[in-house]
Formats: sequence, structure tokens, C-alpha cells
Amino acid sequence: MSNKNYFSSEHLASHFEAIKPQLPGGDVKWLETFRENCMERFLETGIPGPRVEEWKYTNLGLLKDKSFEVSENQTDIDQSFIDTLSIPGLKGSKVVFIDGYLSKTYTSIKKEDEIILSSLTDLVKNNPDRAKALFNNHNSASSLFNLNLALMTGGYVLLIDENKKLAEPIQIIHFASQATKSNALRTQNFIEISSGGGAQIIENFVSLNKDFKWRQNNTQITLAKNASLEIYQFQNESSETLHMAETYIDVEDEADFKHFSLNIGARISRTELKPTLIGKHANIELRGAFLARNGSSHDVFTHMKHMVPEGTSDQVYRGVLDKGGKSAFQGRVYVAKDAQLTNAEQSNKNLILDRSAEANSKPELLIYADDVKCAHGATVGELDQEALFYLKSRGLDHKAAKALLVEAFVSEVFDDIKIEPVRQKYLTLARDWLEQGE
Repeated sequence: MSNKNYFSSEHLASHFEAIKPQLPGGDVKWLETFRENCMERFLETGIPGPRVEEWKYTNLGLLKDKSFEVSENQTDIDQSFIDTLSIPGLKGSKVVFIDGYLSKTYTSIKKEDEIILSSLTDLVKNNPDRAKALFNNHNSASSLFNLNLALMTGGYVLLIDENKKLAEPIQIIHFASQATKSNALRTQNFIEISSGGGAQIIENFVSLNKDFKWRQNNTQITLAKNASLEIYQFQNESSETLHMAETYIDVEDEADFKHFSLNIGARISRTELKPTLIGKHANIELRGAFLARNGSSHDVFTHMKHMVPEGTSDQVYRGVLDKGGKSAFQGRVYVAKDAQLTNAEQSNKNLILDRSAEANSKPELLIYADDVKCAHGATVGELDQEALFYLKSRGLDHKAAKALLVEAFVSEVFDDIKIEPVRQKYLTLARDWLEQGE
């Protein structure tokens, strides 16, 4: 693709050279070389512009020629506030990042046999061979993924041995402090679950600062045969945040991956999920909702690859757009020639609450096999006036009737969640967002 479709990124190259000594692991030669190679790969194209098809709904022009400060490790955060970001009633490990760095003060990791849960920095220090193997498995990564690898300040690693299942979900909290200089927050995570293993992860992104911040959180996941992983993400960043999350997932035979997400914050959010079914009877479910108003924009991009026969995938996304809100759902399903008996479904429905809102939907099916069951659907509409009238005739005022209909529309995404505190957290955040719009 022509570099003319990308923004010039030479300022980020200069930035990288200036801050390289400050980055974690700067004294580790192989990691320094790895960072340099990733920056070179990023600079081959740069920051994608709106003429790049996959980025046509997300304009990153605000990053053009913008300089960034390296975030610093902040420790002076109120413990009671960190506690409010946790989901109560869950007793598993808690991992807290503040401005892109692991906070050992607020992190509590329960040690379990056959499980490694640690910061990326600690893994590089204590098990460099394992760290190298993780880093080197990213050949198909995007330019922005490579940028994040070059400039990352931290992240977490979860490695689970065969037939080991976590009894409790892990809570990961990403918090952006009010430090004005830390306007680039970059974390890189790795998850590998061996055959028969399983885990649940709850990931919460929160920022309160009104100064501009660019958060990148990238994850690479490998699920071996009959492994399972569930990820529950909450994105509630400040209105001056550019939130970007990019995740690659390889799913082997009979493995199961589920991903639930709610985007309600940030000026611009971009969620990219790129699963590849590389084993028979693999199953992937993606569920998400995005709620936007007042200039906020959410973009969800999925690229589902069915590479072998008898895989199943299901995507369900719901958008609610109020005054000044914007959204885009781009869902691509690729079925390879040999991926016979694939079953792939995709659904995106959008609810417009104000005529100034904008919803974009672009489902794609690229099918090269002839014995498959694939379907997609997309809708954009307003509240059902008859249903609204019916509820009001039963004694509800306009605000309550509207909230009930919208909540029912969104809750469809989260009804199947079996961890009740997590399901309630999704619904509570959605209700709060609705009330703030009145």
C-alpha cells in the first residue's frame, strides 16, 4: 500500500531515539535490538490515514507531528480509589498498572503451581529465554502494533500449564493518573494457555485526566488444544483520551475463546480483534457494546480467520449513539479454501437516539470454501415509537421508558455472562451512561 496513505511518522523515530535509554530493559541488549527492529517495521508505513480502508472511520490526524512524553512510574494514588475500580466479591489476583507501569504497591498476585502471572519486565529479567520466544511471535503484526512493541513501558504475562484452570478471575486495572507529562501509555501483554488449561480475565481501563493521552494496549494470545479463555473488558477513559487496543488470538483444536467489551469513554477508541482458528472444532465468540455522545467516537474492527475445517465463530455488537456520537463496526470474516463446514455468524445493530449521531457498519464475508454456513447482518434505526408509547401508557415517564428500551437493547450482549458481578458491572455502566445524557 502506498505510503502516501499514511501520516509521516519521522517525529516518532526521533522521539524513540531520545527516550530509548529510559525505557524498561534498556540495559538488555537483545531487547534493545528488538525494539529497534520494531521501530524500523513501523516506519516502513507509519500511522495509517483515513485513505487506508481499515481506518476510513478513524482519523488519526491528531497524532500528526505530535510529540509525546515518556510516562513515569506514579505511586501516589489513593488506595480507596483503586479499590473502586475493582469488581467486589472476586478473590483472584489483581494486577494494577498506573501510567503503563505495574504498580507493585496495589498488585496482589496469588501464587499457584503451574501458573506464571507476572509483569513483562520481571519476565525479561528472570526468564529471558521465555521472554524472547514470546516477543518473536509477531510477524503479522500491524505498524501500530510494532510501534507499541518499540515503545512499551510494561505489560503482563500469563502462562498456564496443561490442564490447569484458574479458580478465580484475574482483575487487570489500567489507570491513567493526573500526571500531565505521561501522555503516551503503552503496554504489551502475552497470554499462553496450554492444552486443557483455562482462565478468565477482567480488564478495566480508566483515566480521569483531561489532558490528552494516547493509550495503546496490545495483547498476543495462544490457546492450545481444548484450552479456554474468557476476557471481559471495560473502557471508560476520559474525553481527551485516544484509546487503542489490538489483540491477536491463535485458537487450536477444540479450544474456546470468548471476548466481551463495553466502550463508553475516550474521544476516540479503536478496538481490534484478530482471531485465527487454526484447529478443528475451535470456537470463538465476540460480544460488545459501544455507547457514544458529545464528539466521542468508537471503532470496532474484527478480522476473523477460519483456516481449517469445522470451526465456529459468532460476533454480536450493539451500538447506541446519542447527540454528537459516532461509531463504526468493521467485521471481516475470512474462510480459507480448506475450511469446509465452517459456521460463522456476525451481527451489528445500532440505535440512534439523536439525528446528529452517526453509525457506520461494514460487515464483510470472504469465503473460499463451498460447504459452509456463514451469515451477517447490520441495522441502524431509532427507538421503536410504538414500544415507547406502550411503556408510557403503563405509567412510565418518557425518560424511564427510553432507558428501559435502550437497556434491553444493550443487555442482549451481556445476558450470557455467567459471572454475575461482571454482568452487573456492564449493565450498571450502561445505565450510568444513559442517565448522564438526560
